[in-house]
Amino acid sequence: MPPAEDLEIRPGWRAGDAQLEADAIAFWQRLGLLPAHVDPQARAKEIVLGAYREGRLVGVMTAIVGPLDFLRARFAFLRTAVDPELRRGHAAATMAYHARELLERWSVEHPEEKLAGLGAALESRQLQDIAKEPYWPGTRLMLARFLPDGRQVRVSWFSHYRVD
Repeated sequence: MPPAEDLEIRPGWRAGDAQLEADAIAFWQRLGLLPAHVDPQARAKEIVLGAYREGRLVGVMTAIVGPLDFLRARFAFLRTAVDPELRRGHAAATMAYHARELLERWSVEHPEEKLAGLGAALESRQLQDIAKEPYWPGTRLMLARFLPDGRQVRVSWFSHYRVD
């Protein structure tokens, strides 16, 4: 899948980028994306990166780090939000590609965190066709299991990580 070359990717992982955080909160509010129980300020602290087009935020990727017990490792679980105008394009894949590079580099620089790779639970109906492919080469995400509700869990191991 070709990258969305007209996107400017702005890293945000643990960067404390106040402008990116403010842009993300405005983006989530404009599109009504956050559940009522989610604190936008707290979610903004989980930003991995933002995608801008012509100076306007059009996509945000966040992550929480936690264990996947069945793999005995910690993963950064990604959440992606893309402006509806760009959902049929390559914005999400471009963001995932850059997130992988960013988080893998961070993992190497912070070995004490023992971050093994990326994880995601597929929720978008727009991914139904591609979800039939068990491996996505661009992001290296592969099918790991199905949740009881039928959603797929995908993981991508970082190349430097070693299982204990």
